[in-house]
Amino acid sequence: MLKDVQTSDVIDPVTALALVQCHLGPLLLVGEGPYVKILDHGSAQLLAFERVFDTQSLHGIATGKTKTRNDSREWVIEVLCWGGRWLRFAQLRNDTDDDHHNVRVDFEDEVQAVDWILDAALQPGITGSKQDTPIQSGVNAVLVTAQNAVFKLLPSRGERPILRHVAIGPKSMLYSAHIEWTDDGRIIIASGTVFGEVLVWSFLDDVVLSNTMLPASTQLHHRFNAHEGSVFGVKISLPLSGLGLGGPKRLLASCSDDRTIRVWDISDFEAQNMFAKCHPDIDGGLSDTNGSPQSKSPNRCVAEIMGHQSRIWNVGFLASKDNINIISFGEDGKAQVWQLAKALPSKNSNLPGGRDCQRLVHQHTYAYHSGKNIWASAIIQKQEDTHMICTGGADGRVVSYDIRRSSDSSDGGTLSSQWTMQDVTKQLEENKSETATDACGTEQRTICSRIFASFEGPWTINRNIKSALSTYPSGTFTGEVKFESRPQSDGAAGMEYLYSENGTFNTEQGFSFQAKRRYVYRYQDTSDTISVWFVKADDEGAVDYLFHELQLDPAVEQSVAGQLQGRNNIFANGYHLCVEDHYTPSYKFSIQDGVLRQWVLSYRVNGPQKDYSTEATYSKHSHEDNRAPAHEVKELVPLPEPFRENGDPIKEAVATDSFKTYVCLTSDSCLTTTLQGRLMLGTLVSLGQKWEKTRLEWKLMGQSEALKSSSVFAQATGSDLIIVSGNDGTIFRYDSPGKVLHPVCKIDRKIAFLHSQCLRIQTEGTVDHLLLAVGLGISVAYVYTIGLSSPEPGSQFDLGPYLLAFPDSWIVTSAHFIEPLRIWILGFRHGALAFYDAPHFSIHHTSAPVDVIADAHGSDAVTTILAFSGETTRGQATQFVLTAGRDGHYVVHTITDVRTTSSSPRLGIRTVHRSAPPFGPNVEGATFDQQTCDLILWGFRSKSFVVWNASQDMETMTIECGGAHRNWCYTPRNNGSDGGLFVCTKASVCNVYAQISSSHRVLQSGGHGREIKAMALSPINIDDSGSKRQYIATGAEDTEIRIWSYDYEQRPRSGFKCLATITKHTTGIQQLRWSADGGVLFSAAGREEFFIWRVQPVPFLGIGVVCEAVAPAVTEDGDLRIMDFTLADVGAGGASQHRTKWEYHISVVYSDGSFRLYHYTLNPFRNSIALVQSGTYNTVNCLTQVSYLGAYPWLFACTASSDGHLTFWPISHLPNSEDPQPIMFPPRVRSASSEPLGGTDNSLLYAHRVPLHQSYIKSMTVVSIENHTQFLIVSGGDDGALGITRFTFGSLTHEPEYAKTLVPKAHAAAINAVAYVGKGRLSESKEEGHAHRHVFLSSGSDQRIKTWAVTINFGPHSSPDMDVEVVGSRHTSVADVASLAVNRTGGRVTVFVAGVGMECFDEDGLGDSKYWAADVVYNPKTSLWACCFGDEGQRDCNRPSTDTFQAPPPEDLKILSSSTSSTVSTTTPTASASPSSAPAALPSSTPITTPNPSLSTGAKAGIGIGSTIAGICLILAIFFLFRRRRQTRRRRHEQVNATPIVNGFVAEQNGHAEKWASELDGKHREAELDSKARAEMDGAAGREDAQRKLHELGSGR
Repeated sequence: MLKDVQTSDVIDPVTALALVQCHLGPLLLVGEGPYVKILDHGSAQLLAFERVFDTQSLHGIATGKTKTRNDSREWVIEVLCWGGRWLRFAQLRNDTDDDHHNVRVDFEDEVQAVDWILDAALQPGITGSKQDTPIQSGVNAVLVTAQNAVFKLLPSRGERPILRHVAIGPKSMLYSAHIEWTDDGRIIIASGTVFGEVLVWSFLDDVVLSNTMLPASTQLHHRFNAHEGSVFGVKISLPLSGLGLGGPKRLLASCSDDRTIRVWDISDFEAQNMFAKCHPDIDGGLSDTNGSPQSKSPNRCVAEIMGHQSRIWNVGFLASKDNINIISFGEDGKAQVWQLAKALPSKNSNLPGGRDCQRLVHQHTYAYHSGKNIWASAIIQKQEDTHMICTGGADGRVVSYDIRRSSDSSDGGTLSSQWTMQDVTKQLEENKSETATDACGTEQRTICSRIFASFEGPWTINRNIKSALSTYPSGTFTGEVKFESRPQSDGAAGMEYLYSENGTFNTEQGFSFQAKRRYVYRYQDTSDTISVWFVKADDEGAVDYLFHELQLDPAVEQSVAGQLQGRNNIFANGYHLCVEDHYTPSYKFSIQDGVLRQWVLSYRVNGPQKDYSTEATYSKHSHEDNRAPAHEVKELVPLPEPFRENGDPIKEAVATDSFKTYVCLTSDSCLTTTLQGRLMLGTLVSLGQKWEKTRLEWKLMGQSEALKSSSVFAQATGSDLIIVSGNDGTIFRYDSPGKVLHPVCKIDRKIAFLHSQCLRIQTEGTVDHLLLAVGLGISVAYVYTIGLSSPEPGSQFDLGPYLLAFPDSWIVTSAHFIEPLRIWILGFRHGALAFYDAPHFSIHHTSAPVDVIADAHGSDAVTTILAFSGETTRGQATQFVLTAGRDGHYVVHTITDVRTTSSSPRLGIRTVHRSAPPFGPNVEGATFDQQTCDLILWGFRSKSFVVWNASQDMETMTIECGGAHRNWCYTPRNNGSDGGLFVCTKASVCNVYAQISSSHRVLQSGGHGREIKAMALSPINIDDSGSKRQYIATGAEDTEIRIWSYDYEQRPRSGFKCLATITKHTTGIQQLRWSADGGVLFSAAGREEFFIWRVQPVPFLGIGVVCEAVAPAVTEDGDLRIMDFTLADVGAGGASQHRTKWEYHISVVYSDGSFRLYHYTLNPFRNSIALVQSGTYNTVNCLTQVSYLGAYPWLFACTASSDGHLTFWPISHLPNSEDPQPIMFPPRVRSASSEPLGGTDNSLLYAHRVPLHQSYIKSMTVVSIENHTQFLIVSGGDDGALGITRFTFGSLTHEPEYAKTLVPKAHAAAINAVAYVGKGRLSESKEEGHAHRHVFLSSGSDQRIKTWAVTINFGPHSSPDMDVEVVGSRHTSVADVASLAVNRTGGRVTVFVAGVGMECFDEDGLGDSKYWAADVVYNPKTSLWACCFGDEGQRDCNRPSTDTFQAPPPEDLKILSSSTSSTVSTTTPTASASPSSAPAALPSSTPITTPNPSLSTGAKAGIGIGSTIAGICLILAIFFLFRRRRQTRRRRHEQVNATPIVNGFVAEQNGHAEKWASELDGKHREAELDSKARAEMDGAAGREDAQRKLHELGSGR
């Protein structure tokens, strides 16, 4: 079970991976930051989530072999985790006997090394233990550090493990290393240096030395000048054998900053005597002890190649029995596989002629990560020729895939084969020669299958019954019979019909009654027989037992000579014994022109109590007027004579024929036509249990003149109906069971487009399919209704056509019929959609479009249209339509027929989702998986065909085919496996790719590929059904916006779920904000990009996101960055789903210091965003933050800038769309620019400018503390200080009041994010006064999240005063924190952190008393504060945690405590009563160790000289600083009155109080600003004139 941890979920860069096999399957260990996740590889289920280190991220994980007990399923796995200089042992245990889903992780104490750890390895052990012997721990491990030193980690029972130095290699600065244990106890180490060298050296394990009684020694085997840059990765192969590589037994692969991969032969190290002197190779040559070349030796570099487009981080070996593959992982987020193959020696080769030359050949590229960097990888060998690869990247995603050695099968079980016309024709000829000896049987099979195929559909029956017994009446039965195709109920059957008979029986005595009968007819391919079966009485569709089989008359051989031409009668008979009754059926099939028109079934029944005979005649209806003329029917015939004789038929076929069009019948078969009119069927045939044994077999179905040179296929989704057009306008139906073509109709033009669709609701008699055909060069589409149950093939089209008209220049590329609304939708090549009303299938009726979307897909073709239904948030059924096009987007619309409720002739069409998958720009098709309901898209990206699972946000199939300009077809498997069949023509060759599953598995979804710069948490929205929805939006430097949901009850088992990915922005996201109802998302980025998105639930997709508006560019080049924006909802209130109009005032600040105000309106009839007003702060500094203060319509905009100032802009009486009053702004202070943007009469001017920070203000949050008249502004700066400003205003006629304080060194680095948590305790104080306590969070580049409490005491007769204290500090695994978001529900506070990754943690007690106590302690040795909170939340300052942070020391309390002003309430730790009793240092019992290496005499002398020089420089700096401060003090306009104390320490720097001191008199006006700001405020009119105008404005004059 999972332990309760404070951190609920993380999505951080994956920096370590390890795969380990246990007896129930592989487990995957994932290192993210300081955490390790344990996943079940088979199910991707999270089994455990543990924190390994306090602050250090994991850099590697090593695992040992699984230890098990023979009499139980208990297992233990030894694990070693390391990161930086820290490492830690752990054991994975499963103490249950059922499964391994109860994983317990037991950690030992942390151990710190003296240097950075590059690699570690556990000593090889033996799997298993003796029966009834408990599993013991205690595995040795070795590690190598950045100084090429090797340490051995020895476990100690019950104590901290011991780290012992055992060996040191050649001194160098390493960037990478790899440790490999050999069977003889030798430890070989490959070291990659920052200077491009690779060192190969080894030493003996001390266990071996103890047996040999010899001293330990190290041996350098090779020193390769390997690369031109730093060596980022090295890997030593396992022992190799039987590879035909000229003798290498060990290989070494290296990769580098120079983007090359090199392979080295290090086989000779095993033959060297460990105790003899070694002369290492230097750059491929041997050298003696003096360093001079001894002799020429073979070049050790076996092969090299320029690999990725960027740096290569690591490499690995994939060795099998007869070949070697190398996999590389790069900064580009890709993994590439290279095969080490033989090459012919070249003239420039350094290798001697006697040695085989090798080369690296590229095999495959795996691009399954977004953004950059694959940081971690794990490889295990599953089978002899299969390796399992797991990779983790900077995006937090973990993927797994298999790499197979077999050439005909690769990733995801993909079968690929290439067929030339010569190959296909040769196989056809071979198949004919194999069946030539059984020509009679072959002809019988053809006849039998044709007869069975002709059964399908409705028939009329007329049966005469003559009985010799009075107990069985004689008479006549008339009625209807239907052969209905259905899925096979027997795996051996090739085809199956349900026979249904209904009619009236009229007896000779004059009685009549209704009668019905059911049978099942089956056709079996293997035996070429037709059989009739009884059905069960209680279930008329279930097969009961065999009735009889049809045996064809042998006379068929003479009556049917080769072809079924003219009139032919085929006879068959059968027999059935039912207890004592004998049934003898006989059949007569009448064939005319190859078509079964009529057949007769006669029975003779004899038994003890039965004696009668029947004769039933089955006939199809005759509708000759609606059939195509007889001379135009192109019957499918066998091969013509040239293929049966005349020398070399293959050569003739190849010379004159080529592949044309394709259609996929199923995921295992396809049809293709050729230039010569041949129709061929390709089927995947399994030759064994393994998928690799599957091959493609071709079968010639026939040849037709109508199919020559040109043909078009159409397939109805969910049906076996295949429609194919000829070159003269003839349309055929391909009969799958009979494998024949039925001509059905003809139009006057060559067919340009076909669409076939299966109807789910049959309302027009027997109509169950629709066919739409468009001729070349005509502006109408013909719609035919099809009834597969019609009596004859020709009569299936007797209910049409009716016509859909469109403009002459429009070319149809897609179509779909929406059954519930009875609307046709046509998509066109120029991106338009046209909607047609089709209430009835009227013959010869022409319809015009009732609605048109002219630019649904820009100017690119609409390739697919798909309809589906769902419910809205109000529970109403809604019709959705998904379209995709070659503009690279797929779009979802809702369609409502509003014509019945309004006078509008148009439909109610609204776009609810628009997205672009990462491939493109050609999106060619879409479907919903029948099992998982995932949205599957496919199309082309450059030269590759790509299948994309949009619901899972993953690429499932990639095939390099040459691009979109070719004939192709694709069909998914639709069984949840993400497999499919793809067939295309490439260079006149038919390429077939069949994939049974996805090319990879996503074990952990991850997030952004780059650092997150903005995050916004939407309000909780409750729809009419009572469901709660809350979204988290994140935007990153990868230009993507992701919208997440978070399951608060699922944690810590991956509560984050990505619902949508938005890719419209072209630069990094800067800011995100939600509307008050959570239905509108606003986003801003560089290049002046400001987009407004509508977000709402959509069935099957989760949510729909569509861009509603784009703000206009403000400069011609569009090179400004939007730094921040804020918005005020001024529209009508109400929940999002009930509102019909949205209005917002949006204030935007830019990187050039400009300020702009926009008005945005959205309703069903209007969608606009317009610039209202603009202003400029100055042209030197950048405005970085903006927030509104007040309530509409009286607002102030507070902005922060890069010069450390806060600026307040009055925004007065902003109108909405129903308020036509003019916008009036008070004539406040002029901006520093000579001419504000927008002109002098319509310019925004700021009124107050408050200095606060030393430099750039990077974050700010605002909270109302008193009826929207008093606000608390908390800001974080680049100076690491936390600013707190209280701003008060009553009306525009009175000057606002503000008070400020600054907490320096609040963080050790810049504060990038601040967030408001909520109110703390509300208490009474100072007689009738009251106090508010507000809690904030801050974080920044120091990876710490601190909790601050700001207490505001409201006295009865004095101005409020503020107390600031830090009440909590914790480490976050997210680097470069850019945003914080807080969700507070009851007593639980959930904090979301975003930066380089995401983290979510709970602060259930935030606001409780423990956060107001001084639960921190100071350590003077490290100058750090430590938290007193234990793992279980207990306060114990005697054993503080290692979670430390920086802050001023407590000694400063003694210096300035007496000078504290009475207007500032100070807060000291509750553990101390006074400044003199400040928190003491850590007790001596607390183990805090620091490295204390010995120094040489020269080093000490150097330190002494350097210290003297540094002291002189420091004295000079203090002198000049003192002089400068004296000059600055003269220009100050107010005396520093107070120095606030923050949580028991004084905010003081270098013994001098800074200007950050609290200004709490509450009456600061323009006179408090410096001279420059004062000059800006006064201007030419002077201060008195400004005051007079202010008074006039307030008086309404």
